[in-house]
Amino acid sequence: MTRVGVENPFAVHEGAAETWAFIERNVLESGLVDRALKELCFAYVAEPDAVNLERYEGRERAALDWAYAIVWDADAATDELWARLHEQFSEPELVELGCAIGFELGRRHFLHSLGADAGVVRASQLR
Repeated sequence: MTRVGVENPFAVHEGAAETWAFIERNVLESGLVDRALKELCFAYVAEPDAVNLERYEGRERAALDWAYAIVWDADAATDELWARLHEQFSEPELVELGCAIGFELGRRHFLHSLGADAGVVRASQLR
């Protein structure tokens, strides 16, 4: 049941729709970090048990470990993790990836609280 009475709650407020569409275009879908890596992190945020962490190493594993720290346990962002992140990513890439993970987490929680399907609703549907 959607609690705002529409299938896409972003459609209710033009400014929110424009802002989320901007974030999707410039942070989630494009930017410095490969979109496939961001999508892997988003899949992990959505269903952590569906992502086999042992399958990944290097850049992908560092990103997934950081997603874990961002979403479930900030104390997991240890000096060791930060050393691995800095080996794999530039600082602008780290900012973008962290923002992307945070926005995806927030989007999912927001839509879930409204009763909307976070796997279906994207602000980009308004473009």
